[in-house]
Amino acid sequence: DFQIIKKVKMCSVGYKDFDLLSAKFFSLYATCKEQLSNQRHYDWGLRNILSVLRTMGTTKRENETTNEALLVYRTVRDMNLSKLVAQDVQLFLSLLADLFPDESSPPKGHYPKEEAILKNVVKRHQLMYHDSWVLKVKQFYETTKVRHGIMLVGPSGGGKSCIFKCLKETLQESDGIQYKDVRFNPKSIRSQEMYGETDPMSGEWTTGIFAAIWAKYNSRNNAFNTWIIADGPVDAIWIEDLNTVLDDNKILTLANGDRIPMTDNVKIMFEVETLVNASPATVSR
Repeated sequence: DFQIIKKVKMCSVGYKDFDLLSAKFFSLYATCKEQLSNQRHYDWGLRNILSVLRTMGTTKRENETTNEALLVYRTVRDMNLSKLVAQDVQLFLSLLADLFPDESSPPKGHYPKEEAILKNVVKRHQLMYHDSWVLKVKQFYETTKVRHGIMLVGPSGGGKSCIFKCLKETLQESDGIQYKDVRFNPKSIRSQEMYGETDPMSGEWTTGIFAAIWAKYNSRNNAFNTWIIADGPVDAIWIEDLNTVLDDNKILTLANGDRIPMTDNVKIMFEVETLVNASPATVSR
């Protein structure tokens, strides 16, 4: 029962009013499942719930004296808003307002230092500082802080690559650490060429392209952060093998028995047009 899971987990991360808040959280997700439009990339299941609960715990520890209802309101809103399509945003916000009638809508995340740097980066690339695009950059930045596997979904020419490029340069300047992005197109090669295969004649193992990239950059000795970006359509043929990477195990398991863990200085990202062919297992991760 999801409500019992939420109740126990909220209690364990330090919420005192866990009984009422878990009931509100449960009602919100149950209503979202029924009332919001049916998109392929929506997931209101246990994996999403657990990641939201983990973030709630972090938020609680950072703001111990703040009203708990406000913390839950803010976390649930910020972690779900970025994936909603335009027609669902207002409905989702009104559901939240109905569940927390005593709370005024908490302010959005404000990052004055990063925004100032982003303005200069946008100017340098001779782009437009467009409000709706900047909002996506902010949401993407917030997501990078809580997730290790991220998907940017949108049509060609929608500004996805520019989000990667501009945010990477912004973080480089604000954090003082070098960021590298490694791109590959998973659909330009066979699945075996991506991960590796055993030669049927000699029995010799040939390491795949993605496996080599993964082994090279997942090292704690690297003095830089890496974003490994898969720039191509998502389908079950190649992405199912990344399931152990995208869930909490964070380990790439290869056919020859190698297990390569993910380090904290690496994130895996996907730049895709649509998730029509993605399985629910991938979407939930």
